Amino acid sequence: MKELTIEQLADAYEDYFSVEHGISINAKPIAGALPTAAELVAAIPPPFLLASDVNSLNGSALRSLNRLGELADELANYLQQQARKIDLLLHYVLKQQDNPSERFTTQSYSGSGCCYLADAPLAPLQTLELKLFLANNDGAVFCYGQVVSCESVAEKWQIKVVLSRIRDEDRELIVRASLHQQSRLLKQKAEQRQQT
Repeated sequence: MKELTIEQLADAYEDYFSVEHGISINAKPIAGALPTAAELVAAIPPPFLLASDVNSLNGSALRSLNRLGELADELANYLQQQARKIDLLLHYVLKQQDNPSERFTTQSYSGSGCCYLADAPLAPLQTLELKLFLANNDGAVFCYGQVVSCESVAEKWQIKVVLSRIRDEDRELIVRASLHQQSRLLKQKAEQRQQT
């Protein structure tokens, strides 16, 4: 697969709606070319795969219940509570994958990339191993990214990264999380307007 240029990566960075919100990420520079899709799948830590599987199972189970009608409401509530317990446990397990020496907080993120501040610059096109820990127990994603830009901002470096090698289901997870976060922000703003 042909390597993308900075211009192509910059275009890819704009592919999805971006939400300004801080989530915890790990960003680790790696040497060499961008790993292949097969190398990505082989490198994903088991807790990330488990979280992805549980997330898709929860969704399919609840969709099945919706077809049963009103009688399924109580069962659906019970299953959602059980799923919430599993989510909390998985969140704890995933946090064990968080490496403090590689931890940053995003300024913004989307299904196409993220932006964060760092103490040291990174070269454009630098490949990064990324772990994104989504807010509100929305899950976590392991993927590879490439630096699109690195600009000096108030004695820090603002780094924009495109999610170059990511599974489709993980990109969907990030998109859903960003939409949920945007919805929460809009709701907060509406409540603040009502109070004033």
